[in-house]
Amino acid sequence: MNKWLLLGLLSTGVHAYEPDRDQVLRFEPTPFKDVQLNCQRDKNIVPRRSDLILDNYALLAADNGERVAIITVTNGAGGQRMFNQEHLVALLADCSRIFPLEFELSLAAGQQTTVQIYFGRRVQPVLQLISNN
Repeated sequence: MNKWLLLGLLSTGVHAYEPDRDQVLRFEPTPFKDVQLNCQRDKNIVPRRSDLILDNYALLAADNGERVAIITVTNGAGGQRMFNQEHLVALLADCSRIFPLEFELSLAAGQQTTVQIYFGRRVQPVLQLISNN
């Protein structure tokens, strides 16, 4: 019996985040995009160091609080690299920091790509994205 209960609990956590397709995303203004903010909260949450360059991003939000970013990244290394949710952090309006929901990209040397990433539902808006290159 315990084996079946454990299997049921484990299988419920496997599903990936699915954004609500009925919600309309709107571009959010990004006045803090190139500003050095001095937020002390969650200072220990930092993106993983990498050769990936965050070239540009646009922030979007839905009325239900879903937070999304469209990011353009370039692999600045001489070889292929993996880029995932550990390489990017969002700074929220309450000065907390969060990682995006799970994603993974494989980029060849010098390759640039644009993708949409999700931060789930949040009350606080995203002020800026931080990478560590």
